[in-house]
Amino acid sequence: IYSNRYAFAALKEDNSVVTWGSTPSGGDSSSVSGQLMSGVQGIFSNENCFAALKENGSVVTWGRASHGGNSSIVAGRLSGGITGIFATRRAFAALKENGEVVTWGDPEYGGESNTVTSELTSGVTAIFATNYAFAALKENGSVVTWGKDAFGGDSSGVSSQLSGGVVEIFATDNAFAALKENGSVVTWGSSS
Repeated sequence: IYSNRYAFAALKEDNSVVTWGSTPSGGDSSSVSGQLMSGVQGIFSNENCFAALKENGSVVTWGRASHGGNSSIVAGRLSGGITGIFATRRAFAALKENGEVVTWGDPEYGGESNTVTSELTSGVTAIFATNYAFAALKENGSVVTWGKDAFGGDSSGVSSQLSGGVVEIFATDNAFAALKENGSVVTWGSSS
């Protein structure tokens, strides 16, 4: 059983999904129920939405439209090849098998990645999230960030330290920490 702030989604052994709770927050999945009758392998949530990853690598979303419940603007890019889904409070990021990242939801919370799109078209191996921002770890050990600046979306102050050698990223609600291969740690986001 998966939850967001106001609703639940249950993944059944036949790979179908049942939802209940607040209608605007995903408790009512009737608009996508046909796509949730089979083939779902995982469910992901943010504060007001759900995203289901299907066995064929496609994504189905429902819940509050402005927070990622409506993914129609990127539907073509979510029709296959997705290997993982990650969430801030009001946005999603999907990682594709070719290392590309697809984002949708509230732009302020990382649902829009236009300023770093060219860096997210390939080579991403993992995605991490605070409540407000995303950080993508690339295969060359560099890090790309987007979302609310003060909470990890802006890493320009430490960009030279994130240009390579990062092996892992950790997140709190408001900040990131990157572990480098030399054992040093780089932090950015809210100082509190």
